[in-house]
Amino acid sequence: MSDRPAADPGDDPRALKEEVAALRAQIADMQTELEVLASLSRNVPGVLYVLEPDHRGLPSVVYCSDGVRDILGIAPDEWKARFESAYEHVYPDDRAMVRVLCESAMRASDPAEFEFRVVLADKGVRTVAGRAMSGCQLNGRFARVGYIHDVTEEKLYRSATVKAQAAEQASAAKSEFLSRMSHELRTPLNAILGFSQLLKMPDAEPLSSAQRQKVEVMEQAGQHLLAVINDVLDLSRIESGRLPLSLEPVSTHAAFEHALDLVGNLAADLDVRLLPCHDCDDPTVLADRTRLQQVLVNLLTNGVKYNRPGGTVSVQARQEGERVMLEVRDTGRGMSQEQLAHLFEPFNRLGAEQTGVEGTGIGLVIVKRLLELMDGELEVRSEPGQGTRMRCWLPVGTGPDTAHSPLDELGGLDPEQPHLADGHDDHPRLEVLYAEDNQINIDLVTEILALLPWCRVTVAHNGAEALAAVRRRRPDLLLLDMQLGDMSGFDVVKVLDQDVETTGIPRVALSADAMPDTIRRAQAWGFKAYLTKPLDVAQLMATLEQVAQEVAGRS
Repeated sequence: MSDRPAADPGDDPRALKEEVAALRAQIADMQTELEVLASLSRNVPGVLYVLEPDHRGLPSVVYCSDGVRDILGIAPDEWKARFESAYEHVYPDDRAMVRVLCESAMRASDPAEFEFRVVLADKGVRTVAGRAMSGCQLNGRFARVGYIHDVTEEKLYRSATVKAQAAEQASAAKSEFLSRMSHELRTPLNAILGFSQLLKMPDAEPLSSAQRQKVEVMEQAGQHLLAVINDVLDLSRIESGRLPLSLEPVSTHAAFEHALDLVGNLAADLDVRLLPCHDCDDPTVLADRTRLQQVLVNLLTNGVKYNRPGGTVSVQARQEGERVMLEVRDTGRGMSQEQLAHLFEPFNRLGAEQTGVEGTGIGLVIVKRLLELMDGELEVRSEPGQGTRMRCWLPVGTGPDTAHSPLDELGGLDPEQPHLADGHDDHPRLEVLYAEDNQINIDLVTEILALLPWCRVTVAHNGAEALAAVRRRRPDLLLLDMQLGDMSGFDVVKVLDQDVETTGIPRVALSADAMPDTIRRAQAWGFKAYLTKPLDVAQLMATLEQVAQEVAGRS
């Protein structure tokens, strides 16, 4: 063997040259990688970074884009010089988690997603999120490549979206609950008030004075309970934001006149004079006609109920600039400042529950909120023993009042409309199919229709029976309860309208579901009227009268 030592590759100029060339190639490749990262970083809003393990196996920054200033609050050179400087800007509660995440990154091989908070001097607390993955660089060294970006607004948006969806679902559930509750509460009242009206009708068996008085008490109690139900449902719809409004020009004179008519009987019973505004102007307000009527009737009713025998309730309306003032003033007992402070607390009757005057304590709450929904407001002034003044302020309406006849309303006919004599032989006949799944309601309606000799009724106890009955004999009118157990009134109409032999039959809804959305839907489906339970007997009879005349006219 030769004693000559082995040659050092480094002594070989050719080998050395090849090594230098390889190093230059690696440097060029690294330079290319960095240029690619720099190019990418100019087109993305976050931070691109590359980490390598240092001699302790801890992360060190090989590359980071300028976005680190906005995302982590430090300069690129500062982070490269001292990796730990980033921890100083991490939210204190997240710092331990981020430290473990970073230190374990140098041993991780799987992709990772993460999220944490930082505290920036100019932006406050922000939430950042990122993704990182491991691999070998061209130089063969292990590296962790990642991207971090600010997700604060994105998280807020997602949170708001989730909350909005939850609120929408809750609102839908609340509407469904209100609809069912309205149905369950109104159905028994339908029997109470319906049969009370029947007992008082001229064609019924005469009642003794004592019997009539008891029936009237029963009817008054039922009407009071109905008012409570309506108030609670209205308040719930207002609070859930699901009370529909249709703003239009409304004559203040017409609104007051109608409201005074509705309160007239109560005022006469309590010996209170209603003083209409004969010499007032007639400004037009922009309001929902039905809800304005509700507001005025409520204010007038309170003025009458809490008045004294021989007292008065007066009204006034005048325009002041771009607003209209509607005033209701009474000479009643008035309220103290302490009572006024609690006036708009739901169910707080301010001690009136001890006086025997009926009420719920939410009427004025509803009035105030209805006015606010119509871009108005309520002003109250009162003194004990001197009476109360309620002023409603609403925007001026542009254009004339386009009020239409009650006959045009989906709610049904005006119960005051005169009927043809029921017993005349030449009265138009009417074939009615009544679909109802509640036997008490069936008994009530059939007794009402028995008062109309020209009306022949067939009863179906569910939707399937109604469909079969129509196919056997086409009626002149469908009188439909909207919840039939096996299907809804809308389902029945949908099936019938798909068949050329049964389509186009006039239909009237008779339902305990008094929700406005359902009533509008019925209007869209071509219902001639939507009568709500508890039934107004006169209104039902008037509706049947009109349909009979229309059928006779077509014939």
